[in-house]
Amino acid sequence: MDIARLNLAHSTLEEHRQLISEVRLVSQKLKPSTGILLDLPGSKRRIGDVKSAFGEHLEFALSQSADFIALSYISSAREVEGVKKLLKEMNADIPVIAKIERTQALRESDMILEACEGIMVARGDLALEISIEKVPLASKRLIKDANHHGKPVITATEMLESMVQSATPTRAEAADVANAVLDGTDALMLSEETSVGSYPVKATETMARIALEAEASLPFEQIFHARWRDVLPEVNDATARAACQVAHQVQAKAIVAFTAGGTTALRVSKYRPRQPILAVTPSERIVRRLSLYWGILPIRNPEPQTLEEAFGMAKKVVLEASVARRGDLVVVTAGLPLTVPGSTNLLKVHSV
Repeated sequence: MDIARLNLAHSTLEEHRQLISEVRLVSQKLKPSTGILLDLPGSKRRIGDVKSAFGEHLEFALSQSADFIALSYISSAREVEGVKKLLKEMNADIPVIAKIERTQALRESDMILEACEGIMVARGDLALEISIEKVPLASKRLIKDANHHGKPVITATEMLESMVQSATPTRAEAADVANAVLDGTDALMLSEETSVGSYPVKATETMARIALEAEASLPFEQIFHARWRDVLPEVNDATARAACQVAHQVQAKAIVAFTAGGTTALRVSKYRPRQPILAVTPSERIVRRLSLYWGILPIRNPEPQTLEEAFGMAKKVVLEASVARRGDLVVVTAGLPLTVPGSTNLLKVHSV
């Protein structure tokens, strides 16, 4: 798995603190590290303001250095903005994932996408709100809209539900997982399958296998050309798109993105290149944050001080990751100056 999602609606905060500690301990032995997403329950009923609904759990998320928080039962972009304001007051830099599970949130999904760092398509509660036959098309639209905004989207609820009790999923569940990948989701989420199910490891392995099989058949060139409508009049977005175009044209083996805050790699991910995206960052926090985004292999390395050092590091990481061999071409993208986040403006075709 790439991310451990803990639902604060269940168990005590002390139990979650112990689980987070265990995940972090095991994660230190893994490459790359596993991110932590804390699912904040909020309230199904309005109880005043966002501080009343999320305040205590935001404090807990900050104390545990959570990599993401997911907001339950929100109805509007204003509520997301209220949470982000609270986070700013707490001096907390935690990406906000908005769960789309209410009719009003579905109606305002475009504005919610503008306000948050990503969304979760919470199909279970959404089905109770809009009726079950409308959920598949709503899910497809939300995934498409998130792709358009360049924001990650998580597809959740009952993806391999039968594996709570069975060692194998149904054919319909396998198709559901594959279709979510083909629709453009960034992440697939297991719930009961891994929290209370009898086959948590098998469920995770099964989902990974289905996802990889589906990804291998993605029409990358078609997707890339379809993203023309998503281009932004910005140098960094143009550079990220050009990196994908050049990688496709010269048949590069990988795209190496040097990223201080994660935005360079995220912009490249938006255009869904066929090549793996190796995101090189000096920050362990950014390594964990990048675990959510499609196609990215985050790698922690000291920040290069010169361009020559960056190109040498690019060669080193692609060889160590076994995505390229000597003589292969890779595309390197970064921002100049190298130490300034959010300034993607460099593109180079580099021979390994």
